[in-house]
Amino acid sequence: MSFLELDGMRKEFGDLVAVNGVSLDIEEGQFVTIVGPSGCGKSTILRSITGLETLTDGEIRLEGEDITELPPYRRNIGLVFQDYALFPHKTVFENVAFGLKMRGAPETEQRERVEEMLRMVNLEGYEEKYPKECSGGEQQRIAVARAMAFDPDLVLMDEPLSNLDKNLRTSIRSELRRIQDETGVTTIYVTHNQNEALSLGDKLAVMNDGRLEQFDEPETVYRNPQTRFVADFLGRSTEVTGRFRRDDGGPLVELDGGHRMRVPDDESLGDGDQVSLFLRDEKLKLVNGNRPSVNVIEGSIESVDYRGRDINYFIRVPGIDQTLQVSHIADHSTETFRELGDTVAMHIEPENVTCLPAGDEAL
Repeated sequence: MSFLELDGMRKEFGDLVAVNGVSLDIEEGQFVTIVGPSGCGKSTILRSITGLETLTDGEIRLEGEDITELPPYRRNIGLVFQDYALFPHKTVFENVAFGLKMRGAPETEQRERVEEMLRMVNLEGYEEKYPKECSGGEQQRIAVARAMAFDPDLVLMDEPLSNLDKNLRTSIRSELRRIQDETGVTTIYVTHNQNEALSLGDKLAVMNDGRLEQFDEPETVYRNPQTRFVADFLGRSTEVTGRFRRDDGGPLVELDGGHRMRVPDDESLGDGDQVSLFLRDEKLKLVNGNRPSVNVIEGSIESVDYRGRDINYFIRVPGIDQTLQVSHIADHSTETFRELGDTVAMHIEPENVTCLPAGDEAL
């Protein structure tokens, strides 16, 4: 039995199906991230777990207990909102102590727990301040302290970093992971930011149009996407099409224009099946000198995106109606940089090629 079980969750708003048959098993102590584009249903899942939305169908079980019909105040769940939802007229102490006070905790316990939580989020001495006197990053940490102060069974975070600038998001992200590691509280974190989703979670759920596309460890989801949506949504990749074959050297795909690309084997694919290959830009490598024997493609540089440490080359390959993108880490001390129009060769290892049936949304 999993700690949290979402079983066939469905939520309708009139004719709109916001969540469509989502099932997830989450273990105790895990940090699970849910990622997907706006409107894919990820926030509706959180609101349904807290009881702020009533499911149209399906069940939610926490430690084996069916909580689907429980009112929010009877679910021991902490929630961190996108806009933090701090009480502006209450001090930091009163904000963090709010859940404890509502549960009837003695004042001495409130004081001890609030001080403990503020130490945990590195905000000692902020008890008498008001939210308006705190920065965005500090308000975010106050919201986290409030969500954890009453020792919840589960903490849910809905886009908690979206209002912060990039540098602050990065530092607070590491703080959130540290806090979760220290407390061990089971956490579900919703975001549309791919980097956050991949770096924070023990498990990653990818949502699209109300459906769960894939749920696994982040590295597995990134390296082995099971649907075309996941392959295209996570990271940067170029999709090219061809036909699947097998020869004495193993499985390969014949691309348009006569190119041949070795791929991982897939027993579900038959000779001549139309397939899509997804080539991640960081896995494509420019070839200097001796070339590998397989998976080398030549093309000409169509444009260059210089980013300091990284250089993105956009390469047009004859016979392929796509521009391949190569993310190249430059050695500024020794490298002769390529220019527009230069002919270059690219290589990708067969295990780094994602091969899916063309047109299939899911395997």
